[in-house]
Amino acid sequence: DSRFTAESLELGAMLAEDVFCSEFMLRSAVTIHFQENRRQIKITFKHPFNETIMKYHVEMRFQDMDKGCIQVNSLEEKAEILIQLRFPPMFWRFDSKLEPSDPQKWSVAQSLRRAVDILKGGDITGLKMRDSPVEPNPTNLNAKLGRWIVLRLVIDQRCIRNVESLIRGAKRCNLFEENSQGIEVRESSRIPRPNMEAFRPLAFEVRYMLESAISFNYIVEYDLTAEVAEILCALEPLKASMILEHIIWNRKRIWNFKDYLATQAAKFAKTPIKPRIVPEQCVYLRKVIVTPTTIHLQPPAIETSNRIIRQYLHVKDYFLRVEFSDEGSSKLWSKDSASNENNAIYNRIFAALTQGIKIGNRTYEFLSFSASQLRENSAWFYCPEGGNPTIESIHKWMGDFSRIKSIPKYAARMGQCFSSTRAIDNLSSELVQMINDIEYNGHVFSDGCGRISEDLARMIGIELEKESMPSAFQIRLGGSKGVLALYPTLPKKMVQIRPSMEKFTVKHYVLEVIRTSSYISSYLNRQIIILITHLGVPDDVILDLKNKQMKDLAKLETDDTTAIKVLRQNWDEHGTTKMMVEMVKAGFLQNQDPFIKNLLALFKHQQHEELAKKARILVPEGAYLLGVCDETGDLKEGEIFVQISGSEGSSKRRIIEADCIVVRCPCFHPGDVRVVRAVNRKSLAHLHDVVVFNTKGSRGIPSMCSGGDLDGDDFRVIWDERIVKKVKQHEPMDYSGQGALAAKDVTIHDIKKFFVQYAVSDNLGVIANAHLALSDQLEGGPFHSKCLKLAQLHSDAVDFPKSGIPAQITPDLRAKLYPDFMEKPPEKTYRSKRILGRIFRECSSGLEPWVPQDYQQSFNKLLVIDGHEDYLADAYRCKAGYDREMSSLKNQYGVKSDLEVVSGFITGIDIITNKRDHDIRKAIQGAYGGIRRKWRKELEEEFYAPDSKVVDPQNQPFLERKASAWYAVCYQDLKPGDPYTFPWVAWDILCTIAHRVRTQQLTEEEDPTRASISGDEDDVSTVVDLLGDVPFANESMRSRQSSAMMDIALERERGKMSTEKRYTHSQFIMAGLTLHNSRGPQTTPSGTPLTLAVTMPKLTSEEEPSSPVETVNSYDMEAPFGAHSWNQNDPRPLRIAITLLTGLQAGVISVEPDVDDRALHEVLGY
Repeated sequence: DSRFTAESLELGAMLAEDVFCSEFMLRSAVTIHFQENRRQIKITFKHPFNETIMKYHVEMRFQDMDKGCIQVNSLEEKAEILIQLRFPPMFWRFDSKLEPSDPQKWSVAQSLRRAVDILKGGDITGLKMRDSPVEPNPTNLNAKLGRWIVLRLVIDQRCIRNVESLIRGAKRCNLFEENSQGIEVRESSRIPRPNMEAFRPLAFEVRYMLESAISFNYIVEYDLTAEVAEILCALEPLKASMILEHIIWNRKRIWNFKDYLATQAAKFAKTPIKPRIVPEQCVYLRKVIVTPTTIHLQPPAIETSNRIIRQYLHVKDYFLRVEFSDEGSSKLWSKDSASNENNAIYNRIFAALTQGIKIGNRTYEFLSFSASQLRENSAWFYCPEGGNPTIESIHKWMGDFSRIKSIPKYAARMGQCFSSTRAIDNLSSELVQMINDIEYNGHVFSDGCGRISEDLARMIGIELEKESMPSAFQIRLGGSKGVLALYPTLPKKMVQIRPSMEKFTVKHYVLEVIRTSSYISSYLNRQIIILITHLGVPDDVILDLKNKQMKDLAKLETDDTTAIKVLRQNWDEHGTTKMMVEMVKAGFLQNQDPFIKNLLALFKHQQHEELAKKARILVPEGAYLLGVCDETGDLKEGEIFVQISGSEGSSKRRIIEADCIVVRCPCFHPGDVRVVRAVNRKSLAHLHDVVVFNTKGSRGIPSMCSGGDLDGDDFRVIWDERIVKKVKQHEPMDYSGQGALAAKDVTIHDIKKFFVQYAVSDNLGVIANAHLALSDQLEGGPFHSKCLKLAQLHSDAVDFPKSGIPAQITPDLRAKLYPDFMEKPPEKTYRSKRILGRIFRECSSGLEPWVPQDYQQSFNKLLVIDGHEDYLADAYRCKAGYDREMSSLKNQYGVKSDLEVVSGFITGIDIITNKRDHDIRKAIQGAYGGIRRKWRKELEEEFYAPDSKVVDPQNQPFLERKASAWYAVCYQDLKPGDPYTFPWVAWDILCTIAHRVRTQQLTEEEDPTRASISGDEDDVSTVVDLLGDVPFANESMRSRQSSAMMDIALERERGKMSTEKRYTHSQFIMAGLTLHNSRGPQTTPSGTPLTLAVTMPKLTSEEEPSSPVETVNSYDMEAPFGAHSWNQNDPRPLRIAITLLTGLQAGVISVEPDVDDRALHEVLGY
């Protein structure tokens, strides 16, 4: 660290790469402190105010700085330091009257008040409440701290050594840039101000994009000359907007804006531009981020639509999403609701809510916010100048909220209308029935859960492109919210809702779906690991799971079998891993295709990073499922029903019958982990990929799991015996919560005040971090009294949006030190001795940033089939449109690669947002889903059967040719850096072509010996994996295996799943005779022993092995293969016919009756 004084500090902007415009100079008591350990730079100065001297602190974090943003230049006997920031720094003002949160531990930091201006006179409380709206370029500030983000410090000769120390530190942190030219300094008073009147004729969309570019400092106000206005006004609005949007997405400063515009205008002069076609169920919306000192205007981006936008689609351009954030990427925060230190920030928020936000000639006014938006400090605004609807008329259409007397609940109910949903059908009132809740002992067991008919469920599945009909749907229906579970006896398109689902009354019944139930793999995380290890689960069990996951990841990119197994274990609801499995099976990994190779590397990186940073450990014997209630009453207290599809889909579902633990996150109390019994009930067989909870007993299981319910909560169900048998169940916590504060009649002004109160008082993250840290430090972990208090506080904080009562955390419950796995500043960190610390350190080693690789010879000419030429011209058009939309979405979130967008494996974002990583990933995947559906429709639509949205089988060959053309235009001349995700919109069609081509190759090259394994696909996969893992006797045989080609074809006949694996004779094959000896008896996934009957054929004298072998070796573990059945409910036999070669030893496992030894020897060349 280095600290020294400076002669002066100037705030301003760069006019050119070597010209600094000085806007504001400070000369009193300026010091600079380069804090390498804390990853920040701090500057202090004093400034006169009336008859006093005000002291200010400026904080700049390394994470908000670009590479090489610090320059040092020599002056005559002095030095200048130039710091160019990406975002405004945080300004604080010393206030001796500010009361510290902990009087016994006073420090200067506790007497700092946030500042949004440098005061010269007047009100000293910060930004005053004014009658004018909040604007991107306010005129009522003394210092435009949000725009002047270049800092220049002049250092006298006495501190030159300190400057050298700063340079060394900046170099170590990659912040320093050599500059031999020097910097010209110009006073702003000598530079002509831009004439904004010349820009008034611009269309709003152009004016918005211009303000956007300025707000991110890619251009500055001094660039707005009369010549620039003339160029922009002469352009078509769509072309002008696209040019400006490119500047923003490119994220680089434009140094000569006029010349840049002229060049781009010339390029666009003769190019016709069409408006973007928005994917179905999506909409382009504008979003702004209001920070303490500025407003960042983001370009319009794809968002999943909601009820309000669909109703008022004709004025969708007049809606605005507004997010309130601290500078850079920091979330708004508060130490105490009673503290005044952030008043300036919250006054600014309230000013925006009450006075509106003015952009160009539009003033946007507060409309409402959803529950998730409240957590993110964001809201919807609307400009009523756009047409007929007013703020009041929109509120009236939303529903009747008059009977709700609680301000938080009133706001929450209004927010239901803004949930991102897909509209399915407008139901008539007779199809929507009200039924009673299921109640026992004063508890509602059906809280949030209703019923849906099979016809309607099937229709939704088709609309959402699901492979099979889902069993449950998270929905919005008029004033009701919750989950609808399949109820087969309901007629037609009927739904039944319960009083616990109805939140307000409304006259329309459009069924809107947020998501459907699906099988998702189960993972442990830090919270769960803390609880179960203190409830009796040994650390070794968790570490074994972690080590197995790391071992599999190590082989993921090079071994087909491992890749398929690992991907199947990590099934996701968006189908990414399923696509990857099919691509591996089709041979794209062997062919070094860059798409699948990079996706595997990206998947591996994300898994590795989440292991290190979140302790996200896969539990194969578990699932992450949507909760529903038992409508039959057949489940007893403490029982659940779980039927999972797993990675094999609907062809073979598995009913779990075992002791399980059920847990819902976030979980902080030891009683949040519930031990239950999963049972088989025929009456519930129609439900799959959900967890069905009993509706009898003293209390519902969901309410014991962190206070959950059934209106859309997901639960982890784990039946791994090593975990379940060790858990000693603890009494659950009471999650009844505090009653909501009541008001006489709620007004919109009340809701605005509550929004600010929540921003001031939200302590959810602080409480969660304190619990994580203290659980690691204190004896007893989560059982310690402090941790139990924090668990209750966290529950109160979760209820705050509905109760209106904030959770107050006292100083004694705050963590003073943090374990190393929380990655806090070094001076606040200690080395954790517990399991989370060990997982963090073991998994962090070797973790490198992911970088997409270019793979040579990736073009597979065999995928370019005859007839594709007819579709090439259209394919180029489609690829250009797809690439534009992907680039826009990628830039919207600051994602580095198309591959991250397609897969949802996000390595990092570069935007200002309060959203959680999970929510950002969900938003990206939702937006990409819209793009994918749009282009999939473009691919298929011309081949649909009449009056259908399904491809006519007769048109399948033409569809394949078109998909082949999409592949060709992307891959044929693929250069490093080119995007190549476009053709994989048709991944399943390309896989079909690849399978067919490989089968033809096998037929042409050599007659393969068939080896078939029939039976349950899950068991078949296990057998194939076992045989594939057996080592060869020598290096020659290993090389034969690696060069061989295989084809796995899946067939479905009368519900029977069979798998056929073909091998060429050059591959034959693994040292199967060692299978039993090396591994012992094998079993299928269901626990059934695997029976092998092995016979050795006679060998000729030329083939005599070096060591004698017995004529017959028989391993009969239980029964002959042909007579063996997997279980009582599945009488299908498993038969294996695989030819084996070990050096010179030839053998046959359970030869099929129509294949004799002589025929096999002829095929093998013996």
